[in-house]
Amino acid sequence: MKQLANMTKTTLYSVLALGLVCGSGPAFAQAPPAPAPAQAPAEPPAPTFTALGENYHVEFQAGAMMTVPSTAMFADTEDVTTTTNGTSTTTTVTGTNLDFKSLLGLQNTTVPEVHVTIRLVGKHKVRGEFIPLYYKQTVSSLASNFNFNGQTYLAGQTVESTLRWSMWNFAYEFDPIVTDRSYVGVVVAVSSLNVGGATANTAQSGTASVSILMPGLGGTGRYYVSSKLSITGDLLVFDLPGGSASTHGRMIEAGGYAMYSVTKHIGVQAGFRLLDETHGWSSPVNTGQMTVGGPFIGGTAHF
Repeated sequence: MKQLANMTKTTLYSVLALGLVCGSGPAFAQAPPAPAPAQAPAEPPAPTFTALGENYHVEFQAGAMMTVPSTAMFADTEDVTTTTNGTSTTTTVTGTNLDFKSLLGLQNTTVPEVHVTIRLVGKHKVRGEFIPLYYKQTVSSLASNFNFNGQTYLAGQTVESTLRWSMWNFAYEFDPIVTDRSYVGVVVAVSSLNVGGATANTAQSGTASVSILMPGLGGTGRYYVSSKLSITGDLLVFDLPGGSASTHGRMIEAGGYAMYSVTKHIGVQAGFRLLDETHGWSSPVNTGQMTVGGPFIGGTAHF
């Protein structure tokens, strides 16, 4: 029994010694994790284009146009009633188609013009403009006779005359194409054309005028060459259909200009405008034609 106990102790000591030897063996370190691959630096975002002054609610433009009329015609036919010995007689005095430029000496002149655009929301705008033309001249020796406003003016007389031609229009604009640098819009408008003439000599004077309301369609567009410099173009065509015996009218307004924005609120502009109009009034018969072009300069305010 004693021998068996000694063998048991010997076995236990041997197992314990083997465990200690195995437990104290060399330790193997774990390999460090592989470094993550280097990432390329993120590219900076592309700069966005900012059109200076385009983010407005109201655009107000005022300027001066140097008008160069190539055609300035106006005629007025009137019924003249005279009474002799109690008897009244009515005579139709057919008006001469007066050339205010060649016969009456109409000259180039500078006139004001005003334009307003209100952005309602997004691509929707309303617009208004007013362009008044006024010419006053005197011819010291009339080259030929003419009839105007039921009166006759004779060659050789001194004749003073004025010609007023004014136009205002109100329009709705929708811009279907809008980018950072540009927009293209369609315009629906109505225009009031007002034409009036007057002639006078030392013995008589006469005036005649008409006002015609015309619907119109057109287009507009603007492109920013740079954040401060833009190019704008407009074309409007107004038309009131009618025959020779009824009131009618047609007008084309076209123009283009460059605008430089000094700040987001103030800019300057320069361009060219063309106005071409014909009209006929039914009773009394009144006809006219005006073609005027010319450069203009002005200022712009954005709010």
